[in-house]
Amino acid sequence: MTTARPSGITLLMLAAPVLAAAGAVLGGSGVVLLALACALLLALGARLTIAGLMAAVLLAEPLAEALKRAVFLLGEDSAAAYYGVQLLPAALLAVALAAALPRLLGARLPTSGIWLAALVAWIGAAAVASSYGTPWFQRLGALHQEILPALIFLPALLIGADPAARATLARAAALVCIVSAAYGMWQFLAGYTGLDLAWAIGAAERSIQAGKVHAWMIGDSWERRIFSLFPDPFTWGQALTGALVIVLLARLGPGWTLATWAAVLIGLTLTQSRTPWLTLAVTGAAWLALGWRPLRRPAVIVGAALAGFPLTLWLGGWAYDTLFTGLPATDDPFLRRYLTVGTIEARLDAWANLRDVLTAHPLTGLGAGTDPRYGAALPLPPALLAAHDSHNVLVKLAILGGLPAVVLFLGFLWRWTREAFPAGSIVCADARLAAAFLLGSQAAGYMNAGIFLTWQYFLVLGLVAGAAAVAKAPPQVVASRLDQSPASRRIVA
Repeated sequence: MTTARPSGITLLMLAAPVLAAAGAVLGGSGVVLLALACALLLALGARLTIAGLMAAVLLAEPLAEALKRAVFLLGEDSAAAYYGVQLLPAALLAVALAAALPRLLGARLPTSGIWLAALVAWIGAAAVASSYGTPWFQRLGALHQEILPALIFLPALLIGADPAARATLARAAALVCIVSAAYGMWQFLAGYTGLDLAWAIGAAERSIQAGKVHAWMIGDSWERRIFSLFPDPFTWGQALTGALVIVLLARLGPGWTLATWAAVLIGLTLTQSRTPWLTLAVTGAAWLALGWRPLRRPAVIVGAALAGFPLTLWLGGWAYDTLFTGLPATDDPFLRRYLTVGTIEARLDAWANLRDVLTAHPLTGLGAGTDPRYGAALPLPPALLAAHDSHNVLVKLAILGGLPAVVLFLGFLWRWTREAFPAGSIVCADARLAAAFLLGSQAAGYMNAGIFLTWQYFLVLGLVAGAAAVAKAPPQVVASRLDQSPASRRIVA
């Protein structure tokens, strides 16, 4: 029996972390080199398949955050290193798009994909046309964070009907859930790690969450939130709920599914964030409601999504006045975070914020990167400055691209729903789950605009749209060479 020699790809995969470690020891751009090595490892591990590369994107999301914190642990406090490592998921997405492009160009895109591509293009054009003097690095940073994840919808269209591809994505999503829950438990039980503390000290002026951790470190805040390997607790919670939906769509075995459920429930509890729980609750309620066929209509689903805007404001105001303001005080930081008002009051002016943005800039909005959190202070009128704190997805779309961006997004939802639930069709379990997740995400989007900027949201919708397109395609008739009829001979020839 002979021993097989390692392949060239295997040798490269083994050499990459060695080279990265050497670069990290040497300092300078060691973390960037480490990020490049991780990208190479993930791409090779994916074997450059579309499903593998999109699974790599899901894995790269928390990995890039860990590398961002390592910038300060290794003493490489440079803006290039800090922001460069955050491009890891985007680089892998670019490779996935390049792999998918030939097939996307050769196929007829679902109309929802066209609407989404138009939305991304319009927001990009609005960022260029912005008249507020936003530095280019802020515009690019905002586009990278706020709209780039939408593009994962396009390659997802090509693999939606492939059970093996779905399983690949689901295992990556489940792994992220499990690992992040374990790291979150460590943060909760043993305290923030050295990686977290170095980041908090070095990035207190760059990151809201780092600033909160730093304030807790020096005794200026009682709040000690758990955020695991993500930028903040909310982003972690939304990634958990989206990953759970991906796992359920793939119908993994009971071991994977139960482990994912456990990790999600542990993680959501540790986030001390109510909005991801809202996503999960509304998704579950919507899934039950969509079991009734009359509700599975585009007008009903999109109408319910829009109705969430005034409903969320009304319920938010009611909760603010009736529930949270009258709760007893507690010294326990964990319970205190769940029982306090938080920043719900900032969400209640969303309607006025939307009106102010569309009145001032109805066509292009303010443009990506005008949010003060991206760096340079801009000469924004007070009303428009306040709009950035609305935490509302429709206000965010208006800021990014004015009324056209809002219309294009709603058009995307409308077309996706029509494609997922064709007129007169029987219920499709996948479409039902994805539509429920759409509504759960939309509800959370009225409490925190960032919900629609997750990889998992657009991945779920892309998988279901792609599967629906394959199901509706006319069957391909292949003539047999055993059939000697003239018509058959012409087809075979």
